[in-house]
Amino acid sequence: MHEDDRDLIRLFESRDEQAIAETQERYGSLCGSLAGRILGNAQDSEECVSDAMLQIWNAIPPAKPKSFRAFLITVTKRLALNRLEQRQAIKRGGANADVSLEALPDVFAAADDTALAAEQQMLKAAFRRFLAGLSQENRIIFVEHYWLMCSVNELAEEHEMSKSAVKMSLMRTRKKLEAFLRKEGLL
Repeated sequence: MHEDDRDLIRLFESRDEQAIAETQERYGSLCGSLAGRILGNAQDSEECVSDAMLQIWNAIPPAKPKSFRAFLITVTKRLALNRLEQRQAIKRGGANADVSLEALPDVFAAADDTALAAEQQMLKAAFRRFLAGLSQENRIIFVEHYWLMCSVNELAEEHEMSKSAVKMSLMRTRKKLEAFLRKEGLL
């Protein structure tokens, strides 16, 4: 983890409000662009970033993220996707029809949760191994496209590549991932 991120975490742990200001300064544009890609609306994106800052404030402590940047990106992405889902549900008239899974505890067995959690951990570990085996450029392009939701145009511009080269890189990486997951017995 970058030393500056360790300093941020220490500020959060000491409940210093400067933590939010420094996080906003350092990562606000990254979070804003991620939320913007998902939501397509500047006002919703700003609100999402504000909500992410509040959620990080409430999470640290007790959470001690290994990568502050990844933690913040994950929180921002989840909030943006949740906001998008709520917005789409309202448009469909389904805001009042949602049934929480928590309201149906007897339907889902605890053993299934444990098995699912174990499968998810195995998949995460395999995915980390897969990413570690990629070249740095291919790994960055893949993660920026599928995790940060950067468009092919943005990636081409950022990496000074043609759009077709970016598309080819993504296609080859997806095929490598599929072969890797098959070899690992996860597909």
